[in-house]
Amino acid sequence: LILFQKGQSTTPPPFEIFFCFGEEWPDQKPKEKKLITVQVVPVVARLLLEMFSGELSWSADSIPLQISHPDLKDKMVEQFKELHQLWQNQQRLPQVQQEPG
Repeated sequence: LILFQKGQSTTPPPFEIFFCFGEEWPDQKPKEKKLITVQVVPVVARLLLEMFSGELSWSADSIPLQISHPDLKDKMVEQFKELHQLWQNQQRLPQVQQEPG
């Protein structure tokens, strides 16, 4: 998602989760031909993708920060900023080889 948001990936990350019941999967049969399939869409993943693809009417820069009544968008943006900061910090760390044991 971060690479997509920065324009370093041309395709958005997949966020749908598919379950198949009663049959082996994956196999050569497409999921549309399965007897029972369930698609789960995590709402927060969909909202983040829409936010960074410009499909929502609001953006991270235009969300009002409300001290007394923070809403879901404010919390999501703050969590995404924390996640992005953690990712950046991890990229800066030197690669340390772990010894077995």
